Amino acid sequence: MWAISKQKVENFFDRMTRSMNLDTKKILTWYSYILFIAPLLFWALIALRSGASDQSIKMIVIKQPAVAIVTIIAIVDFVLGYYLLLNKKQFLINRQTYRFLMVSQLIGQILVGNLLCGVLAILGMYKAKTLKKTQDNISPVVIAISLVAAVLSVLCFMLILLLEF
Repeated sequence: MWAISKQKVENFFDRMTRSMNLDTKKILTWYSYILFIAPLLFWALIALRSGASDQSIKMIVIKQPAVAIVTIIAIVDFVLGYYLLLNKKQFLINRQTYRFLMVSQLIGQILVGNLLCGVLAILGMYKAKTLKKTQDNISPVVIAISLVAAVLSVLCFMLILLLEF
């Protein structure tokens, strides 16, 4: 029964990635663009809101803790997206490196509510099997970048929970 379910899920992911012409490099590229552009759109929305309410952006962030938390998330996503755009090849070296990035990002992005990046991370983990499997260690820079982004996302999730309860 488990083998049948696993095969159906793999077939679904395979059909989805084939129909969208996604491979590991394209998934990482789209992931980077989303992480880079979404915070810019968020900041534009905050600027529009500050203009409409005759308040400074600083006052909006100070008065509304949820906006402050989302601003932290946006900054982390922007920096990570920018870094990924500049250093894609560093993350595509081998299967372990790519999977480590995608697993850490899946955890962090799902917790903060970024479902589109969560779906791309799942597809990235699935397509990671196409990368070569080498015994090279994961680069310390990749570990640091991935863990810092994931830990900051988890901390923001905890702040959101504290804000709600």
